[in-house]
Amino acid sequence: MLTREELTDVQWRAVRNTPHHVVVAVAEAGGGPIGEMHERHAGLQAIVDAMNSTHPLLQEIAGAVQIMQAQDEIRNWWYTLPVADRTPRRLRQQALESMRHALDAIDAHGGADDLLHYEEFVLSAATRTARAAREGGLLGIGGELISHDEREFIQELEVLANSHKK
Repeated sequence: MLTREELTDVQWRAVRNTPHHVVVAVAEAGGGPIGEMHERHAGLQAIVDAMNSTHPLLQEIAGAVQIMQAQDEIRNWWYTLPVADRTPRRLRQQALESMRHALDAIDAHGGADDLLHYEEFVLSAATRTARAAREGGLLGIGGELISHDEREFIQELEVLANSHKK
């Protein structure tokens, strides 16, 4: 099984940061601030839950220090962007780019099992984030569990993951 030590620092940061990029991109895909807060919390919990994984790479991603470093790097990246570029679309692009780099790194150093574990982890975090709050309702009534934009983004992640199958 692939471990952090087999990756360069740049590759490790892509692998570690991707789940966080994905969670933020899903949470920003629509809805109000309360729904976004619930979604971000659910996504972070999905990342923390990787501590219970049997895969060492996922366990490492879930470490408190790694979570803090990933969040700091994403926050720093966000605030280097011009205000006009701080959009949900830009978050989505960055998450897809990060996912592509992470999958390339795992593909280069790991096996099919490593790719499968990582892809399932990221897609699960995205879905868990999307399901944490209803979109488009009024005071929690009505709306849809997963918005069109969230569903579309998760499908893009799935297409990207399927393109890296060994």
